[in-house]
Amino acid sequence: MVSSCKKKGCTDPVSLAYEIEASKDNGSCTYPENNKKTLIFYATGTWCQYCGDLGRDFCEDLTSDFPQSQIISLHKDDPLTSNIGSITQSYLDSINGLLGCPHFYLGVNSVVDPSSSPSSYSQLTSSVDDNLLLFSEVNVDLEYTINGNRMNIKVQSKLSTETPIDNYYLSTYILEDDVVKSQNVSGNYDYNFIHNNVLRKQVSDDIDVFGSSLNFDANGDNLTSFNDVSLDSTGEWNYVNLYVVAVVWQKNGNDYRFVNLDRLK
Repeated sequence: MVSSCKKKGCTDPVSLAYEIEASKDNGSCTYPENNKKTLIFYATGTWCQYCGDLGRDFCEDLTSDFPQSQIISLHKDDPLTSNIGSITQSYLDSINGLLGCPHFYLGVNSVVDPSSSPSSYSQLTSSVDDNLLLFSEVNVDLEYTINGNRMNIKVQSKLSTETPIDNYYLSTYILEDDVVKSQNVSGNYDYNFIHNNVLRKQVSDDIDVFGSSLNFDANGDNLTSFNDVSLDSTGEWNYVNLYVVAVVWQKNGNDYRFVNLDRLK
């Protein structure tokens, strides 16, 4: 008598827990949980004397006070400037005007310049508070692996039940913490300054601030994969300190608004 044994596991290919060899679902599939986060773009530069003190203080306080916030540092005209960082800053300038460094944006909207108003941290926290209270239209989960100088990334997105399915976009970024580069601090250079949330790369083939369109299935699910994403091979990046941030946007006419994000450190 010949008996067959079906392998149990997650059989839903849009789940991060999907097992290609599984033929019988055992309920192990995972889906993004309702978890609203917020995005802050931070315009900075190693040459900027206020970025080394007031800008740094705002970033550290924001990270401590709001664990659900994600800062992405956009370096301007310095050794940490990236292609996608420059493109993103150009877009922010096009809708907010030229605002210089340091400057904080919630999504694409200007919030505060610490150098002109050092007491404006409360204005920034108020904007973050308001955004975190918004309905979470799209929830996100992700995973990645590094093999040599290549990264494989999977981003799972799920619509909330009341959410329309149109005009959502996904940007997926590689960031790095603990980058040691000189920094102007109140007119003096600190050559051992530690930079966090440094934007290294956008992983999609077509570099664009808002990435590519998200197409959801009938259940409101999407799985986007990025395979063999090349990492810097010159030794400039420390792979141990890399992490991934996936950001969801919605397009309204010619404008985009931030919706939600996930990160994996």
